[in-house]
Amino acid sequence: MSKTASVLTTALLAALAGAGAHAQDRAPDQRVDSATLAYQSAVVPAPPGWKGPVFKLAHDYPSQDPGACPKSECTWLGLHVDFTLPLNGPAPTWGAPWSEYIARVLDYVKKGQDEALRNEIGWKTTVGSENRWFHVPWMAYDPTRGREYVHGMTNERTATLSDFGEDVEMDRGVSKLLLADGSESNQFFETWAFGIYNRWGAYAIGRSIDRNGVPQTGNYGGVTVPAGLPFPEGTVVAKLLFTTATPKDVSYLKDSPAWQTDRHVQKGDLFLCERKVQDVRLIQLDVAVVDSRSPTRWVFGTFAWNGNKQGKTAWDKLEPVGLQWGSDPWTFPAVGQSGSIAAHESVLNKAIGTPQHFGCNDRLAGPVDNKLSSCLSCHGGGYSPPVGLAATPTTTPPIFGYAGQCEVNSVDNAQYFSNIQFPMAYTGGQYPGLLSMDTSLQMQVAFMQYGQYKQFGEPVGCKASK
Repeated sequence: MSKTASVLTTALLAALAGAGAHAQDRAPDQRVDSATLAYQSAVVPAPPGWKGPVFKLAHDYPSQDPGACPKSECTWLGLHVDFTLPLNGPAPTWGAPWSEYIARVLDYVKKGQDEALRNEIGWKTTVGSENRWFHVPWMAYDPTRGREYVHGMTNERTATLSDFGEDVEMDRGVSKLLLADGSESNQFFETWAFGIYNRWGAYAIGRSIDRNGVPQTGNYGGVTVPAGLPFPEGTVVAKLLFTTATPKDVSYLKDSPAWQTDRHVQKGDLFLCERKVQDVRLIQLDVAVVDSRSPTRWVFGTFAWNGNKQGKTAWDKLEPVGLQWGSDPWTFPAVGQSGSIAAHESVLNKAIGTPQHFGCNDRLAGPVDNKLSSCLSCHGGGYSPPVGLAATPTTTPPIFGYAGQCEVNSVDNAQYFSNIQFPMAYTGGQYPGLLSMDTSLQMQVAFMQYGQYKQFGEPVGCKASK
């Protein structure tokens, strides 16, 4: 794990632990119960007089197994694709069938949603009479970065965070963005995002976390796992990512849907703990589906906003960045340069109309993602300690970065860029006893937050600046 990531994780866990210690001093009947914390819609409710959108957690998970997804609905499952291309053959190039595959997933995701993706409409979890999309619980436990009340977004990948306390300041956000000329911005921007699961994914979530907010486990092939996992074929996950950057900062954000979010107040080049409703702009859409033909069972896809693209709807201006179905363990830095081959488990749209950094050595990553990583490599680290135990910086894999990431062939890189299929342990064996979340980082957060609550009680977040 990188020094920055390690310091951040240590600060967050120590702060929450300290806050929880105060909460534990309360009488048991004064503490908030797990169900309330798990299923609350936001860290704080909308204030009196608020007239904008108000987020409501969709957690009426299906109680009956939806069964196999019909190919008339999960149309990408009926498309002929080959996820096991010969390693001694050419790497895949963008075009059919890959472009058709991701287009079919997008058609499923956008069905019944607002064509302009307007703030006042937001994301519809109910389409017609169907409960179509659902949320993961426990995402409003962290008062600093947890779900906000307008659209249910959480703060993603904040790079550095000082100790909690009076006048706490947070460094500018997650990452630099590529500008229209391909150069890198000289400032950082925060990312806020929300994720949703269709009914196949929601069925797994509901079996993994009960109505009291308590994670449940079962047995899968002799391995202790969350009771509802693995996610079944037919599962679709979508995640919309918004940036604090504006079209003035990044020109291709022109006409990007601006949504209101109760996000951190900016002070000069820093973000404070204090929140207020401000605009963020859509920059990226991630999708992930379970497809049994994939060597990891998962296929990830990413779209990027292109305000210069012609189109009648907002959806038309989301251009595919690429697809990924493995971490390419035969490609540098998982192996040395001399034995490395071109990535065969990612296919990138290099003719996309906006500058993209992609991921490590032509693996897939989106514009606000870590360019030293890749979608599946990051999500492959989705593990949690046993139920009821809080995480520490050394008990879970380094998801967001570590020294030498994507720079040299090393044990860390070989492990990080390996293909992991549920319920396998994280490659290397140095994290024994962890529960596999089947690539779901939101489920990882949910299980970890419960562990934090179980050991330390309800959290007390950083105090806003005066």
